[in-house]
Amino acid sequence: MHKQITPHKAKHAPGESTYERYLHIPELLNLQKPEEELAHHDELQFQVVHQVFELWWKESAFELRTIRTFLHETNMPLALRLMQRVIATQHLMLANLRMLETMSPWDFHAFRLALGDGAGTDSPGFHALMTLSPLLWDDFIALLDRQQVTLANIYIHAERYPLLMAFAEALTDYDEVFQLFRAQHFKLAQRMIGPGSIGTGGTPMEMLERTLKDVFYPELWEVRNQLTQIADEQGRK
Repeated sequence: MHKQITPHKAKHAPGESTYERYLHIPELLNLQKPEEELAHHDELQFQVVHQVFELWWKESAFELRTIRTFLHETNMPLALRLMQRVIATQHLMLANLRMLETMSPWDFHAFRLALGDGAGTDSPGFHALMTLSPLLWDDFIALLDRQQVTLANIYIHAERYPLLMAFAEALTDYDEVFQLFRAQHFKLAQRMIGPGSIGTGGTPMEMLERTLKDVFYPELWEVRNQLTQIADEQGRK
């Protein structure tokens, strides 16, 4: 015999538990359109996904500012730990972006008009990361200067500089996953409105595609060319 499931009963009235008050749950759940005002069923998912982006970007910007402080203090263990957190956050956002692929192009057009001229390029969280991320490189290079070591040498002599090399690789991971996010966002835009269309913010798809070649840390990609050249010169082919 199957055991009868007892109906769940909340211990507190809605909005009255410590959990709800601490996390501001009532306010949070009121930040989306009421169901009766939705232009289309998928509009709620669209709002939730993008609000989640902003929350994670806020968290990432907070961590990046803290990482900068740790780099100034040459506190590599803590800088590295928080950098790994930022990287993990970006991977969560890739999965979050996939949610929008459960929407059909025609369904998107059912509420696209409600966006007006709004576009992801207007995101304050995205702009915060675009501003903060390059500054990490300045901080890291200043740290290498204090340690009197070149970028190439922390790779060649990784046993001498394990934390510096690990942080350089973490920056590479972060740069890479951010590029993946931009590429995935571009493909999503193509999937929803077509490769020859203009985005809601008035940006042609061709212009959006050009940003896919942008990187935060070109020196980290260029050093791989240098390492390959050095290896070839040493007969490591």
